[in-house]
Amino acid sequence: MVAGVAGALLLGEIAVRMWVPPPERARLTVSSGYAERLDAENAAPARLRMEGSVEGPGSGPVLYFYTPTGMRLRANTHAVIEHHRLGGGTVEVRTNSLGYRNRELGPKRRPRVLFLGDSITVQDYLPEEETIVRLVETLSERTRAPLETVNAGVGAIGSGTELAILLETGFSVHPDVVVLDWYLNDAQPSAGVEATVPTGWLRHSRLAELLLASVATWAPGGRRRDLSVFSAEIDAQWRAQVAADFPPGPGHYLSSPAAFNQRIQDLFFDWGSAWSDGAWERMAPIIAEMKRQADLHGARFLIVAFPVAEQVRARFLHDHPQRRLREVAGKLGVPVLDLLPVLRARVRESSERVFWDWCHPSPEGSEIIAAAILEFLQRAI
Repeated sequence: MVAGVAGALLLGEIAVRMWVPPPERARLTVSSGYAERLDAENAAPARLRMEGSVEGPGSGPVLYFYTPTGMRLRANTHAVIEHHRLGGGTVEVRTNSLGYRNRELGPKRRPRVLFLGDSITVQDYLPEEETIVRLVETLSERTRAPLETVNAGVGAIGSGTELAILLETGFSVHPDVVVLDWYLNDAQPSAGVEATVPTGWLRHSRLAELLLASVATWAPGGRRRDLSVFSAEIDAQWRAQVAADFPPGPGHYLSSPAAFNQRIQDLFFDWGSAWSDGAWERMAPIIAEMKRQADLHGARFLIVAFPVAEQVRARFLHDHPQRRLREVAGKLGVPVLDLLPVLRARVRESSERVFWDWCHPSPEGSEIIAAAILEFLQRAI
């Protein structure tokens, strides 16, 4: 039997090498262009003035721009945003030589905590000292265990880009703790590649490479997976699955679970996709890779789960995405701070406005969240 199996595998290897074109191979290295870009930006500091928006190219002076692995903030830049679309005030955003909304980092004198996230983390609509990341540091200085916090957040990105930032620059600051600020639309991928390469002695086998690529390329049921989250096919599949599992209905979404399910469908393009199995098939391996990389670099990996305002204000608990996140993190041994019960309790107790829109915390909400994160960090560390 052993000889027969070995012979069959040998014949398969020969056949693949003779008649099947070699599969694509992806070799992932640190981009030299990335270092060159930072050098160029740091050599020519920018002063930008814009109105209302800080979106990407085409909206005036560029503070945000696209790279092959997703959006970034321009390094060494001082931007003044007048009449910001959130809050309406004037906000200054300063970035350091790494493109972080953060001061330059010197020698590490206390535990250093790196925060990864999107616009909820970078909070370019608030003064820097009022952002959640900086408030965590300020509050920690009143305790016996002060922390240094680093804000690596970038607006309009997903977990794939957050992983890229961690690998490109995140570990260069030597964090003791890496915190993923997770939000419900983090399944949205950035431009990039999916590498499927056999390891060990199998890397020399063309047959193993072909089989691995086939498994990675074809989803259950034989349908090719599209790397674009909102392709028509993926959108239809994900919506249909969510509608079957969470049937929509009439009423107001804050008082009726069925109406909330309709709200999920209406806002599927943003946070509604977090109720789909497909979104978790994409996010789970990225979270696992973040944990693996943190372990390799000797850093603790933690997750803070940010809810959407509808979840906080609803009269019932609709926390399916948070439960899926805890399930994924639990298998990896990663602690999770779920902010949904924290904010729901606070909203019931007072009339404070914790969000300025569907997801971005207000100054009051930022203070509540920062206090909860600090307690979570000190307990986890």
